[in-house]
Amino acid sequence: MDEEKKNNIMETNTPPETPLTWRDGAAPLLAIGLAWVFWAGFDPVRLGDHGLPHLGVLALVCAHFGAVLVILGRRARLDAGSIFCMAASLALGVSCALYDSEAFSLLNCFVILLVAALGTFALSGHLSPGRARAIPAVIENTFLALFTRVGRPFRALRQLGQNKRRGTAQAALAVLIAVPVVAVVLWLLMSADAVFGSLFARFDLSDLPEDAFMRPLRVLILALFLCSALYYIREEPSKAAPERPDKPRSPALFLPVTVLLDIVYIIFCYVQIKYLFGGSEEASMSGGWAEYARSGFFQLVVITFINLGLFLLGADEKRFAGTAGKVLRGAFGLLLALTAVILVSAFWRMRLYIHAFGMSVLRLLTLWAMAVVLFGLLAAAWKLARPKFGFFRAAGGFALALWCLMNLAGPARMIANYNVDRYLSGALEEMDTYYLETLGPDARAAAEKLAAAGELDPKDLAYWQADLSALWPQQSWSAHRTAQR
Repeated sequence: MDEEKKNNIMETNTPPETPLTWRDGAAPLLAIGLAWVFWAGFDPVRLGDHGLPHLGVLALVCAHFGAVLVILGRRARLDAGSIFCMAASLALGVSCALYDSEAFSLLNCFVILLVAALGTFALSGHLSPGRARAIPAVIENTFLALFTRVGRPFRALRQLGQNKRRGTAQAALAVLIAVPVVAVVLWLLMSADAVFGSLFARFDLSDLPEDAFMRPLRVLILALFLCSALYYIREEPSKAAPERPDKPRSPALFLPVTVLLDIVYIIFCYVQIKYLFGGSEEASMSGGWAEYARSGFFQLVVITFINLGLFLLGADEKRFAGTAGKVLRGAFGLLLALTAVILVSAFWRMRLYIHAFGMSVLRLLTLWAMAVVLFGLLAAAWKLARPKFGFFRAAGGFALALWCLMNLAGPARMIANYNVDRYLSGALEEMDTYYLETLGPDARAAAEKLAAAGELDPKDLAYWQADLSALWPQQSWSAHRTAQR
């Protein structure tokens, strides 16, 4: 086969490039805008000095989903899953803008990163956010989106150059390449040679910021990857391979461990009923009933997660067939019931601990986790009765919704007010003013209430507020703090 025939075959088998639309042309501009918003709000070089950009989080979330909806157009799949992810991301962005809690704002940045990615790929049809494998799929699609379409803007320009507007496209590309290259070379030559630099003395660049050249370069580099992601979600998702027929699954792998755990948990629940809920003072080996009751809650919460994980791995309709399957199903039901008792034990211990020592960020997060586990146990019980029930959609949606509600309520402010109110009422023996200060400006009202009651010296309050100004500078962009000025 000669060379000409080979070329004809290759041209025949190569799919034609899709014609450009205005959305393809808008992708680089949207990517540059998103990159600018990111660097304006999240400058990692100065993040430690300026604090988290609370309003910047909300601005970036709005800009992100705005760009995604523009790029997708009518292809956007606005179903319950994608709308829920968008609403949750916006709600967490609003909570960052309203409150000054650095701990929760930092956590929300990671949650928003995950939920916004879920919402983006749900809108584009690349995944369903309610499935068990949604998290691994998000990670895979994120890497594919950011790095596999980096050259697409340049191919789009080349494709544009192949039509009648070839000269205009080539000129635009030449200017796009020439301007930054010449600017960087001029800056380097002016820095290297004083005489050459004096030729440009009329252009006084001394007032420019130190990163005047690096800032646009960072924006362009990030925009290149964001543009790759926008082109990625514009493409139709590839069809998944047909699923293999399910084979019968044996319960033998899960039956022994479940039965053994049930035996251990029966003994544990007996101890809880007698010593914890019954208040027997025979638990003096741990320092008395009070000390015994206020310990072990974190371990018990972890155990409940382990039990739920074991159930979800083994709960399958095909595994419940036959005599052994029915025994496994009953063992799982007993495991869920005993796990509920363990969860009540953990909550009771945490309740006593909070009454004795007050509320904290970690204790509030533990209460949130307990509420999520409780809902998970109810959903698991329903799945045990109906194995086809979508556990992850229900449990994940509940956990995210509860997280959003907790953040919108102002968690740092709630913690500060709870501790101060209990201290002033005499229910809390000591007031940790240092921890109150670490909660940030959201605890200012509680501290002023403490000072008004004569429990905090006005001078100490002044020092406390001065320390807040140093720890949380004005550049953190909080709407809550702006309203207090």
